[in-house]
Amino acid sequence: MRTETTARPRPAFRRSPVSFGARPAATESRDGWTVILRYDGEGDHPGPFLVDLSHRPRWDYQDSRVATHRPMGLPVPERFGGVGVHGPLVINRMNRTQVAIWHLGDEPPPSTPPEPGFTDTGDGHCMLAFVGAGVPEVLEHLTALDLFDPARSTPFLTQGPILHVPCQVVTLATDLVVMTLARGYGETFAEASLESGGIAGLRAGGERVFSQAFSRAKRFS
Repeated sequence: MRTETTARPRPAFRRSPVSFGARPAATESRDGWTVILRYDGEGDHPGPFLVDLSHRPRWDYQDSRVATHRPMGLPVPERFGGVGVHGPLVINRMNRTQVAIWHLGDEPPPSTPPEPGFTDTGDGHCMLAFVGAGVPEVLEHLTALDLFDPARSTPFLTQGPILHVPCQVVTLATDLVVMTLARGYGETFAEASLESGGIAGLRAGGERVFSQAFSRAKRFS
């Protein structure tokens, strides 16, 4: 009797839209992505860091009555620009009908829900994080937006241009800002950020730098 075996399908190969030109010291393969955990010399630099999070899952959810729903079981922030941090998930209120949901924690991400209104935006976006002391100074070189308005309690969402590129920007803390932008802008955006922010000490950082900062920010959100 011949026994048939079924080959396990390989995950799709995915490539980040950005490359920092630094030498990785530790990497991990995850869902078809090569995730850079740490760069050479990272431990000798106090920050700030630019971290590529383009591999992190994220979704948009749209509904004409979005405020009355609980997408992925999450409460929708009441105000436009409101942000809720719920364990590994962050939900951002963009407007009357739309929220964005980002998976930023270390726990396994949820699957895309089958309900209408959900769009997986992971392959269409670039996601970057600015991490560490000196982040406000770095971002002052990149945009005129007030991403650290003391009148707004963190975390909060700002929608506007960074380096003339439309972005969704979440200020989680004074030392942690995460943003998404269209994937096609990613490479030149990262290069320009490192060049402009270099005067404030900005360098490439791996995912572990971000995870540590996000864990700290969650305790105060």
